[in-house]
This record gives sequence, structure tokens and C-alpha cells, in this order.
Amino acid sequence: MDLVNCLMVTGLTSYEARVYIALLSEGPLSGYEAAKFSGISRSNVYIALEGLIEKGAAYKIDAESIQYTAVPVDEYCQNKKRAFDQVLSYIKENAPQKLEPPEAYITISGDGRIIDKMKTLLENAKERLYLSMAARECQIIKSELVSAAKRGIKIVIITSQPFHMEGAEIYYADKEAYQIRLIADSSFILTGNMKNEKNMATCLFTQNKTLITLFKEALRNEIDLITMKKGKRTSVY
Repeated sequence: MDLVNCLMVTGLTSYEARVYIALLSEGPLSGYEAAKFSGISRSNVYIALEGLIEKGAAYKIDAESIQYTAVPVDEYCQNKKRAFDQVLSYIKENAPQKLEPPEAYITISGDGRIIDKMKTLLENAKERLYLSMAARECQIIKSELVSAAKRGIKIVIITSQPFHMEGAEIYYADKEAYQIRLIADSSFILTGNMKNEKNMATCLFTQNKTLITLFKEALRNEIDLITMKKGKRTSVY
């Protein structure tokens, strides 16, 4: 992730992003100066400057010599966030709800999409979460786990050292890195692997009750093996 790519996500082109950065760094600039500091040809820099003005990222200073100045980054981000929030709110309220068989098996590919799905399940959890994954994967979603614990969600984690967090029941075992096992509210399961040398990033997501029951039983058995020497058991509901 870099600044140009992040600015492009907000709707700027790559040229516009580079010119915006130049305006922020150097202050008010003429078209010639903007081309010089951004490394963009003069023919393209004027198109980029007009684009920035249209998209609310720059102002034109009308003086004897025309110059351009950047909209302060805090103001630009605030304006974009406000606009995005309005758009997302409209989508949520007006988009038709997808009718999906509740027990369908859905394949989720790519680390980014898998992480997004894990975080969504954690954020939407109402009662309990069960996870079986290595410390590396737990660390990726730790902030969402901490937030869930603060909401009073029961959290049971089977993981490897040295992962630790308050508000969760943690059982340590040798866990293979990149593997994902996550059950939310006994209603949703995400299982599979993140990308590594052996496997592509692919997970299965489903509400299939039979599969969820099988995985819950496997988790219970794994916890029983871990705690057997301590004479302690837990119930996975």
C-alpha cells in the first residue's frame, strides 16, 4: 500500500494523485511547477489539475499568474468520508437483498477477501466465537477479537504461542500456520487456508448445520485432549 494507490481508491487518477501530493508538499504551484515537481508532462498536468478541482482536491488561485493549491488533506478526507458514508448508507437501504440458500457452500479466494470475511464474522457475532488457527492468523484479527470480547461475546481460541488477549478462553497447541477454522454463533463457519508455498488462499464459507456440528465436535475433542492432563473440560455449544 502506498499513498498514490490510496488516493486512487478515493477516486483520483494516478496523475491526479501525484499532482495532489506535489501541491501538498510544495504549496501553491503554477502549472509548470506542478509538472516539474510531480514528474508529469505539462500537457497532462493541466488535465490532472482540472480533475483535482472537479473532485474537490484542489483550488485555483486567480491572480496575475494562475496557481493551484491543494485542499488540506484533513478536509479532503473528511469530505470523501462524508460522501462515501452517504453512498454506502443509500446502498444498504435500497439494494435488493440477495436470496441465498442458507446452507450453500461458498468459496472465498484471496487473502484480502478471507481476512475481510473473518473480520465481518467477528464484528457481527452476537453470542460466541470459536477459532482454531495459528498465532499469525489470530494476530491479524486481534483488534476485532478484542472488540468482540468487550461486547461480551464468548470467545474460545485454539492457537499457538505466543498469542494472548484478555477476555478469551485460550488453549495452546501446535497449529499449522495459514489454516483457518472459525465458527460464529454456531451458525456460520469459515474454513480453509490463507496463501502459502503449498496452497492458494481459499476458504469455504457455509451455514450448513451438519458441517458446523462436525467442526464443533472436532474442536471439542481437540480441547479435551489439550486439557485432559489438567482435569478441565469445556463445552462447545
